[in-house]
Amino acid sequence: MRKILILILMLLVSINIFSQEDYIKLPQAKTQKPSFIFNQNIIGNEYLIKSLGTSEDEIKSKINEMSILKEVPNKELIDYYNLTEQGILFVDLKKIPESKNQSELNQFFGLKKKGKIYIDGYLLESEKYNIALICITEIEIVEPDSANGLKSRVLNIWTLPKNERYQE
Repeated sequence: MRKILILILMLLVSINIFSQEDYIKLPQAKTQKPSFIFNQNIIGNEYLIKSLGTSEDEIKSKINEMSILKEVPNKELIDYYNLTEQGILFVDLKKIPESKNQSELNQFFGLKKKGKIYIDGYLLESEKYNIALICITEIEIVEPDSANGLKSRVLNIWTLPKNERYQE
């Protein structure tokens, strides 16, 4: 009986280990808000949508299309996988928002041009994405330590205000 219980326990543990999604994130990663991707390669937040106008009709007139990621995608097939833990809203705007690429941001803060960048605590795995300037609420330089496991300093760009970053 004891061997059977140990076998069942090992089976449940191994199933649980292999079923978990591997998101690469900092210990202080956001936990409640979806990510926003505008015009296929610009990362932002809902403030960008609100900045389009004062009325719902005015906002709708500046958006071509919106879609929501409904299923967790295959990690190997998409380059935005690491941003999907809380879901993603895709928005195609008629006017492209002002943004900076990752190399420009790293260089501005004195880091390696090809250094890693995190968005709301989640690693941005592809260099093709820019960050909408209007959506940046805070930029922090994260130093390597035993808690985050980093090998070098990185940027963590917050698009969420402090009161929306963590679940309570």
